[in-house]
Amino acid sequence: MSLEERIILAIEEIGFDEYVKIPTTEIIFSDAVFAQCAKNICGNYGQNHSCPPRSGTREENAARFLKYENAIVLNKLVTLGRRYEIMDESGQTPRSMLEELREKLKGEEARVAGGGGCRICPECSAKTDEPCLYPDERQYSMEGSGMDIVSLSRKLKMTYNAGNNRLGFFSIVLY
Repeated sequence: MSLEERIILAIEEIGFDEYVKIPTTEIIFSDAVFAQCAKNICGNYGQNHSCPPRSGTREENAARFLKYENAIVLNKLVTLGRRYEIMDESGQTPRSMLEELREKLKGEEARVAGGGGCRICPECSAKTDEPCLYPDERQYSMEGSGMDIVSLSRKLKMTYNAGNNRLGFFSIVLY
């Protein structure tokens, strides 16, 4: 079984709602998306080694993805609540699925990225201005790397906003 077949099998076993295989050259990067991180909407800016500015420039971040030839863009649709607490809770399912995918692909020549900063450590050492404890396993953010998920999802005809408070949580596997 090829690496691609093993990745797709893992994706299907875990239960993502959509996935599309693309060459990495089709990934859309945007300076505007990267610049959004500086507004610190998610709270990770400067507080996580996998997010800006600690993760490098937008070009350095994009280069991490583009060193691979192929990618599979994944989506899990979730229902969001009206309050932030419920919205955050809604993200637990796709985050758990992403961790399960990382575990299934451990040891493979593949990199998995999702939304938000790295969650390997309970408290990122960036918060105390210390070096990353696991630089080779660091989990990079798609948006924090400058990836334009909205434009990419439209280009790939994937569901970003499904209506009725249903939204897509995107991830990507590079290989």
